[in-house]
Amino acid sequence: MEALNYSLYHLHSIAPRHSKSLSIAARGLSGQTYKGAVFWDTEMFMLDFFLFTEPEVAKTLLKYRIDTLKGAKTKARDYGFDGAFYAWESQEGGYDACSDYNVTDVFTGRPMRTFFKDKQIHISAAVVYGIMRYIQFTGNKDLLREGGAETIIECAKFYYSLLIKRVKSEKYELYDVIGPDEYHERVNNNAYTNRMAKFTFDAAIKLLEEETENENAESESEKKELLESFRDAVLHLYIPQPDEKTGIIEQFDGYGQLEEISVAEVKGRLLHEKEYWGGAYGVASHTKVIKQADVVTMMNLFSSEYDMETLYKNWAYYEPRTEHGSSLSACMYSMVACKCNMPDQAYPFFLKSAKADLGDGGKQWAGLIYIGGTHPAASGGAYMTAVEGFAGLRIENGELTAEPRLPKGWNHLKFKINYLGELYQVTVTKDEAKVEKL
Repeated sequence: MEALNYSLYHLHSIAPRHSKSLSIAARGLSGQTYKGAVFWDTEMFMLDFFLFTEPEVAKTLLKYRIDTLKGAKTKARDYGFDGAFYAWESQEGGYDACSDYNVTDVFTGRPMRTFFKDKQIHISAAVVYGIMRYIQFTGNKDLLREGGAETIIECAKFYYSLLIKRVKSEKYELYDVIGPDEYHERVNNNAYTNRMAKFTFDAAIKLLEEETENENAESESEKKELLESFRDAVLHLYIPQPDEKTGIIEQFDGYGQLEEISVAEVKGRLLHEKEYWGGAYGVASHTKVIKQADVVTMMNLFSSEYDMETLYKNWAYYEPRTEHGSSLSACMYSMVACKCNMPDQAYPFFLKSAKADLGDGGKQWAGLIYIGGTHPAASGGAYMTAVEGFAGLRIENGELTAEPRLPKGWNHLKFKINYLGELYQVTVTKDEAKVEKL
């Protein structure tokens, strides 16, 4: 609990309570390499803490994305796409602080070309996910009227302009992307990316069907055209499914043909301790070893779409192949382990998140460049694991419910949650969970 309290302290410390439109930098209040930029970390790893405890702060974080829509639209246009392509490393105005060469070759001392800002298109879906998550837990649609609806529709336009259809195929695909696993660049049909694109289309369809008030609302003919386009995209977008024999979801096209090797063996190939594992010639690039949770992240977000056996098979398959080279990784494995009723297996991953800034072992270097800073996304991940993993908090048929999955040594967990404008007390023991309105 000390490590969890430490994580919550950091999240409280960096909350932008002094503003109505401001996000949190990926390395908190410090950090050399990321230049104070905002990543997907905020929406996917920190938002739930503020949404559950301080909804006004959660709104502030999301207003930052809405207010930087212009920068996202400019980026999309610069790449030749429609809609809104959010910055991978967002700075003032929503413009991208991510450079083309942000890793240094330890052998030559020269910058290495990476494609983080060009190909991590899942960033726009993270923004949509955050807005929809806010509406789900607050029941308040004010964000939609304040630009959120336009943001969601522009993100859907972006993904629609990226869809590829082969001549002899009926399905739509997304090519040349980078998923959460940054060791494998420029892959096709990353499962996480495709599923998040579908989530974006679904959200846009819902808004257009409800004719949400929007100061930049499209004309009726434009709405009809967008609805037809997005419905068509949902119908035909390829979402990788579990293999019929193994139950494994392939992370991206061709992943199964990569070299089968352990994380330890890949590490043994390093010629320099600070050598980057990814990129064109990285030691992990042509292997099945991945940087962080990818398919497992997707399955955590959409766990209701899979049975427990499939969740477990993918957890057991990908975890040994994951280097956990990002502080964002462990919490996803922890939460999926909880959903597989394995709290004791989840606990070490929980500690890895909660202790990200309490001990050595975390990655602080990108090649020869020192990253620095704290790990607020890991802090948020520790909170999510405790509340949504061990306490099993979720919404079921519009009601807030919980399910005890406490690890060994934990007999009691108690916390408060904001849901639909009401405050609830959640009490979890080994045998039961109570959700009571205060």
